[in-house]
Amino acid sequence: MTACLPNSIEVKPVKIVWEQSIYFGNVPVFCSICGRESRPVRSGSNQLLLAVIYDDQGVICGEACSDCVSAGQQVIQSRLQDRIEILREKLADVEAIAQLMQNGIELPSLEQEFRVHRRDG
Repeated sequence: MTACLPNSIEVKPVKIVWEQSIYFGNVPVFCSICGRESRPVRSGSNQLLLAVIYDDQGVICGEACSDCVSAGQQVIQSRLQDRIEILREKLADVEAIAQLMQNGIELPSLEQEFRVHRRDG
């Protein structure tokens, strides 16, 4: 006997939609796909647009840079995997530092701090 999924279950793709920027001016955002800084694109009607990423439920989950949007689905998937690997490596580095600091942290003395911030140095 095989189980059947109800007909009402529909898997929707993630959508990337160009929309008017909700930020004031030409404010940079970070691409949720590649992680690089991105600025809004100016449309022919002089509006600032951002590529907004929506999940399968229609909830905003980030912005994308124009390079990622124009790269296509396969390149986006590859960039996401590359970024995941980079973030895992960074996480491992931070976890290693946290492990080293479990035995305590020796901070600069108050006197050393004052010397760093004195103008006559």
